[in-house]
Amino acid sequence: MPGGYPKPQNNEVLEIENFDNKKFVEEVGCQAWGYIEYEKPLGHFDVVGYELVAVKIKTLHLKYIGRDDWGRYVYEDENGKLWKNTDCCSPRECCEERGDTLNSAAGNKFDGEPDCFMAAHIKVEYLPEEGGEQDG
Repeated sequence: MPGGYPKPQNNEVLEIENFDNKKFVEEVGCQAWGYIEYEKPLGHFDVVGYELVAVKIKTLHLKYIGRDDWGRYVYEDENGKLWKNTDCCSPRECCEERGDTLNSAAGNKFDGEPDCFMAAHIKVEYLPEEGGEQDG
């Protein structure tokens, strides 16, 4: 719906700015017709459902650690949390460059099922591969 935007409960809209023309917005790194600032980051489905681009306010550094039993690429962040790429049928590097949305691993287990989507406000930086990978 043109002009529509998410209105989640318990997440107040702080500011709405509409531009007369599309312009480059540095915070999201692309052209936009405006922006909406919320009290808290929006959830994954609000961002995707309204075709929004979230400002990346948190960065996770992910290290590739192997492929699980289903062939999904598995990564570990600096906090020890595991993340999986569930949509990648290409070489891993292509999926990383494309910016695929990752899922947490259920129970934080290497071969655990994919669980929740990574929040839209999280920026991912992939660490260079060191050697020695674990395969499920």
